[in-house]
This record gives sequence, C-alpha cells and structure tokens, in this order.
Amino acid sequence: MKRSIQRSLRLAVSTAMVVTLVVMTAGLASAAGPMTKVTYNSVPNNLPGNVVSQAFQAQQTSEFGDSVTLAAGPRGAESATVVMSSWGCQYGTWYGGDCATAIGTTFSHNITLNLYAVDGTTGEPTGAPLVTQTQSFNIPFRPSANLVKCTGDDEGKWYNKADKTCYNGFATKITFQNLGGIALPSNVIWTVAFNTSGYGTDPLGYETACAQSAAGCGYDSLNVGTQSFNGQPSKGTDVDSDQAVRRGFDETQPLLLENGWTGYRPLATIRTK
Repeated sequence: MKRSIQRSLRLAVSTAMVVTLVVMTAGLASAAGPMTKVTYNSVPNNLPGNVVSQAFQAQQTSEFGDSVTLAAGPRGAESATVVMSSWGCQYGTWYGGDCATAIGTTFSHNITLNLYAVDGTTGEPTGAPLVTQTQSFNIPFRPSANLVKCTGDDEGKWYNKADKTCYNGFATKITFQNLGGIALPSNVIWTVAFNTSGYGTDPLGYETACAQSAAGCGYDSLNVGTQSFNGQPSKGTDVDSDQAVRRGFDETQPLLLENGWTGYRPLATIRTK
C-alpha cells in the first residue's frame, strides 16, 4: 500500500513538471512571436569567395533585383538577405594589381531594399513598393592581392583558402531586418538600390574625398550578386530564369524586366512570418 502511494506521488509530480514545462515553453514561444520561415532562397549554403555580379557605377544602374514566387507559408515580410560583391580596396585598386586592405576594414553605405507587387498581365512592378527600407551597412573592402598564390592570369587577385581560388571581388551578405510584417502577395519583385558617384536617386558626385583618392570610393566598386547555382532556388520560384529587374541611371528611368539573364540569377533570401 505504501509503495503504491509513493508511485502515485511520483507520477503526479512528473505530470506536474511536464505540464509546467509545456506552459513555460508556450510562454516563451508567445513572447518571442511567431516563427519566421524562408519563403524564397536562391543563395547556396556554401557561398564561394565571390560571385558573378551586376555593377551599379560601371553599368549605370540605380536599382536591381528579380521577380519571384514565394513558397507556401506565412506572408508577413520579416527580413531579406542579399548577396553583394565588393571589389573596392582600402588602398590601390583591383585592376591595378596593387590592392591592399587591412583585415576587417569596411566602408559604410546606405542601401535600400524594395519589395513590389507584380502586375499579373505585364509582370512589371505595380506602383510604389509594398515594403521599402534603407539601412546603413558596413561593407568589407575586398582582401589584399596575394602575390604568392595568385600569379599569372590571377595576378592582383585575393586568395580564398576555403575554395582555393583567386578572386577580384569579395562576396558578402547584407540583411534587412524587421520589415514590419506587411502582407506580401505570392508574387513579388525584390530589388536593392543605392547611390554611387554618378548614378542613383541622389548621386554622390565626384568631388568627395574618396572619389579624389587613388583607391576611389568603395561604393563605386559595389555590385549585387547574380549567379545561378545548382539546386537554387531551394525555396520559392524564379519566375523567369532569363529575366532580371533593373532600373537605369536614376529614378527617371523605368524599373523594367530585362531578358538575357540565363545563368545569372540574382541572389537573395526572403523570410516571412
């Protein structure tokens, strides 16, 4: 009889502990808010040292991105990550073979994320962005030229130990957080926009201190990653793998779908909640 009572007491205590744990876990989940989900992704798990990219300053571009269909899941905009390619050096230039950058050195630049609704007939963006956020990012300069590993045709490039390859540019990710939970349609156009010395909504001009330096301005050598990888997109769909979305030198230019992008998929991850 005594043993039976003890077993009953142990069972009651264990049950109470489980119930308490469930309640605590539910409380933590509630406090943290709804879980986010990746509903579009064209970025590989293992990003190489650099990727093919769309130049802004060199190609008179002010805004660039892609038209995509989100995977099943929540539709509240939470965050977006975009792969950039930085070719600028702290000293010297990538094309001069004399690039020199102290480890960890960055430059700060404002970049804008836009998410647009899509016209069901033309596929073009409709009106003003559903979501727009401008954020200042610290962008790494590309690493110094490696005179030992990168020679011959690779002279002047930096060496990436991870994939044992020499590169001119440096792939880096930027993430726009807290997009406000604004409801998105299934089809969206995502873009990033930023100013360079000569182009953008408010060009920064050629009289700035960095524009007068031998190395030039880091933002004039900043591109958006656009390269197709096997298995990507892993979430969602690229509406047309031969198209990207681009605006010319300033806001007077239309934001248009461009053909001829097969093999060059703009790289981004969109999370919703």
